[in-house]
Amino acid sequence: MEDVSSSKGSIIAAAGSRGASPPKDSKVEARSTPAHEESPAQGASPQKESQVFALVIGINEYRSSDYPNLQGAVNDARAFKEYLSDPRDKRGLGVPISNILALEDEQATRVGILEAFQSHFLNNFKIPDGGNATMILFYAGHGTRVYSPENLISRDSKVEAICPVDERTKDAAGNEVYAIPDYVLGWLLSELARKKGSNITVIFDSCHSGGLGRDFGQERTPPSDSPMVPLEIDSHLWQGEAGAALTAQNFRMWSPTARSHLLLAACGQHETAREIKHNDDVLVHGLFTRALISWLRRLRLENTTYVELLNRLPTWSGQTPSCGGIRRHRLIFDGNYPVTGQRAFPLVAHTLADNNILQSWRVDIGSVEGVVPETEFTVYDPDAKDKELCTLIAHSVEIGRTILVTKDNKPLVTKDGQPLTLPDQSRVMVTAWNNDAMILHVYTPDDFPYTTELFPTLDIIRQPKGRKYVQASSVADADISMHKDGDKTVIEHLTSTILECHSQTRFLLHNPAHLPKVADGIAHFKYFLERHHGETPLTGISLEMHRLMGEFPQRKPVPTAGPRGDGNLVANNAAAIVSTPGAKYGFTIRNTSIDNFFPYLFYFDPEEYTIELWYGPENSKVQAPLKAKVRDLDGELTVGMGSELGFEFTLPADQKLSSGFLKLFFATEYLEIDWINQTVSPFDPKFEGTPRMKGYREPMKYTPKWDALTVVLTMKQDSE
Repeated sequence: MEDVSSSKGSIIAAAGSRGASPPKDSKVEARSTPAHEESPAQGASPQKESQVFALVIGINEYRSSDYPNLQGAVNDARAFKEYLSDPRDKRGLGVPISNILALEDEQATRVGILEAFQSHFLNNFKIPDGGNATMILFYAGHGTRVYSPENLISRDSKVEAICPVDERTKDAAGNEVYAIPDYVLGWLLSELARKKGSNITVIFDSCHSGGLGRDFGQERTPPSDSPMVPLEIDSHLWQGEAGAALTAQNFRMWSPTARSHLLLAACGQHETAREIKHNDDVLVHGLFTRALISWLRRLRLENTTYVELLNRLPTWSGQTPSCGGIRRHRLIFDGNYPVTGQRAFPLVAHTLADNNILQSWRVDIGSVEGVVPETEFTVYDPDAKDKELCTLIAHSVEIGRTILVTKDNKPLVTKDGQPLTLPDQSRVMVTAWNNDAMILHVYTPDDFPYTTELFPTLDIIRQPKGRKYVQASSVADADISMHKDGDKTVIEHLTSTILECHSQTRFLLHNPAHLPKVADGIAHFKYFLERHHGETPLTGISLEMHRLMGEFPQRKPVPTAGPRGDGNLVANNAAAIVSTPGAKYGFTIRNTSIDNFFPYLFYFDPEEYTIELWYGPENSKVQAPLKAKVRDLDGELTVGMGSELGFEFTLPADQKLSSGFLKLFFATEYLEIDWINQTVSPFDPKFEGTPRMKGYREPMKYTPKWDALTVVLTMKQDSE
């Protein structure tokens, strides 16, 4: 086996879940995560105010008579610019005016928007290359949908787009001016992330689909969708060396698992965004923008994630704000504020219908994540992240939430015996799982030099808080063993699914003090790789893998590939492929049951112990995307086809075989489990632990169904 410290030896996947592809997918050298990507658990050091840059666009008056003029989009843009520039003591972001570029009405042409993106973001020398500057794109105006033939991610073959002021008119040369489709914006954002860093927030107050325009006060009959955008209009962006240099990224603008950016949108996929004149305001504003700015000024940004912000926002009839992107659990505009902690969860006040319980709270982590009754949580002061306030105990546990009560059901008091009221936006951290299935049992021989670093005491209760591993007394009782072989530390796999692929892993330990984090990362990986609903397994859900044919944006499965000649490469929960440069792959999640499901597709790399989300639903407010079977028509959802980025798997020339795991979780209710991601290898000195930022959700109204399935993916070199 290759040494994982050399970043070789694992399946190479150019993978972009739920994203549109450029014409030429690019490979990722020996990893499926872009090299610039930072784990959600990795906090960035505070930046200077000058490290925030924004492009703000607002369009009221369109040239084409097809568009009803808006009254509040420019007001929204100006209000957001004011929020950005206001100093922190006025609850603004303190961004210098010179770092904000605003386009209003006639300035916001198609050419103007694309050129502003290039000059203000991509080619701005003030934004350091490969840094962590905060970049914000705000757009208020009309949204539309455009025809995209043979687009497998949309049943009606349409994708979303934004409308520049001159859309549906002719330019000076007499050429038609088109909308800007999501895959063009997605490509630009991915290129920006590659060049300048991925701390990018996109905020759109527009209709993304289901109609044009932001309805003023009440519903309108929308005009027709925009005409199809010819591919050659924007193809110059992704052709040549720039496109070939891209790492595996997501090119669909509205993707829930996009890597390049975080998207806050005013409404859902088939909804309209509205604007209205509020009673306490003389100006018309978008419902979304007005609420968003209000909450941005009220919340502690240093303690609030994007998901938590989203769940503070109201919903309106026919308009549900949404949040997309793999960084949904990062702090707002992160990179400019300190992190609150890798394993912190927001605590929500809760009234338990039990007169015998004095006080209770809710936290959105449950049985899927491994919580059991008696799991212990420590509450931390939101203004002093290291200040412990008290300990709470798991009283009742559901699939995605836990009710916490005080220890021994006693009133909360301070250390000096005074009554204690928990501050708003308090956070909790799991400090004792009390779940044997969560715990990794680690055996070390007598001559292992780092036993003290792993086990500072033999008393399990006194192990460092939150640790997911304990010491095993013998090899027979262990999940893994660790020993030294020269300058390498060797992990022997003694149990678990990993044995199907790898018996051992060797890595170079640069600092023995890092070993506890390595063990925690392995425990996290092992637990979720093996996780399934053992009591009531579900049937009717399957995962198919397809080799694709055709070019962007019309890729589709090869109909005769696979062991049964039906195009599906998966048989008996396993798929075997040959390393073929340029070959593209996609997935179909099929549902033959009577239930609608929320699916989550992860890739587990057993050599680097990384976990990466390849597909997940947008948020808790959308309908389940994997529909039930209707008569003879199966419910299905595709990943990596049509105008999405395909998956490309290749092996290094000196490696003959490699394996990984495709893990599909599915539930009848939305779950915030994308924090399972472990995109930084535990062997990497930068690994800081498993990310646990989660957001607020409404209480469950019933007990949902859930389960998981695993597919072993094996790749070999082409036989001579």
